[in-house]
Amino acid sequence: MVELNCVALLDLQAVYLPRMVERGRGAVINIASTAAFQPIPGSATYAATKAFVLSLSEAVHEELKGTGVKLTAICPGPVRTEFPEAAGLGGAEEQVPGVLWASAESVAKAAVEAADDGKRAIVPGLLNRAGALTGQHAPRMLALPIAKRIWRRAL
Repeated sequence: MVELNCVALLDLQAVYLPRMVERGRGAVINIASTAAFQPIPGSATYAATKAFVLSLSEAVHEELKGTGVKLTAICPGPVRTEFPEAAGLGGAEEQVPGVLWASAESVAKAAVEAADDGKRAIVPGLLNRAGALTGQHAPRMLALPIAKRIWRRAL
């Protein structure tokens, strides 16, 4: 997971960003997650790698200002794809409230629109934005046991 979410992202950016900067145009969309905003017991490595993606994306977004190249991180909540099944989280759709799930198409559309607008990062969906904000600012002594309980139910 670290190789895919962190190392591969760094490698791809190292290869393609300099070429985009040289041309004076281009865009990168990095896929983070609402998990980037808080530690998640039971999925610690996943949340940590997504925090890396978000932090790197925000810093590089700032570094690219004035170059003509845009970099945006998208931080979706649950997305209806084959990921939960492939990750061994079969049954997650039944455990996570339906209102939190987004279609892959709506997330992709939000990502492209955000990149076109030059946004640094976005969290699509009002409830997901509220959850990300809460995860960022809630005291860890309260948030960690709650996240652990919720995640355990989702598994």
